[in-house]
Amino acid sequence: MPAITVRVAEDVLPVTEALLGGGLDVMEITFRTPAAAKAIELVRKEFPEMNVGAGTLLNTAQVNEAIGAGAIFGVAPGLNESVVLAAVEKRIPFIPGIVTASELEKALALNCNVVKVFPCDLSGGISLIKALQAPYAHTGVKFIPMGGINLSNLDQYASLEIVLAAGGSWIASKDMIDQKEWSAIKENARRSIAITSSKKNSISVL
Repeated sequence: MPAITVRVAEDVLPVTEALLGGGLDVMEITFRTPAAAKAIELVRKEFPEMNVGAGTLLNTAQVNEAIGAGAIFGVAPGLNESVVLAAVEKRIPFIPGIVTASELEKALALNCNVVKVFPCDLSGGISLIKALQAPYAHTGVKFIPMGGINLSNLDQYASLEIVLAAGGSWIASKDMIDQKEWSAIKENARRSIAITSSKKNSISVL
């Protein structure tokens, strides 16, 4: 997506510039550190062309904080009905996480037609996506696999029609951000887009 985790809010600015330079205009800032809300505010102010969302939203308070910071969408690793309903009430697009058929059916019952499959690779990867696709593709649901997705296997996910986008931290990992490897982040964004664009399905790298 890429999933960005910053310890220092201001570090998000060169990261955003690198992502945009590599061709990506969507990013998720995870609520794993106290710097998340401030980082979202900075991106909205300095790079209005970037579609910035909030990730790892585990409770309704975080949903409200993310919206207050200016996030335009929300993402969660799991399926928490109270969090989904809070997002619906605030009218912010929300992508819950699922990994089983039962969780997917609950998400569909909550009118979530785009879901994050997490942790995807650890839970079966391509085989899991294909297994869920068979009985649920007709519902119109789309998957965003995250967890274990990287440059070496991105092309496999890009070939599946039910996959709307692919996400992960490989584009701009915490170590890369801490070490200020902005040019490497830009190159990872460029390579990710090149991989997905070469596939017939041409998914997004969110």
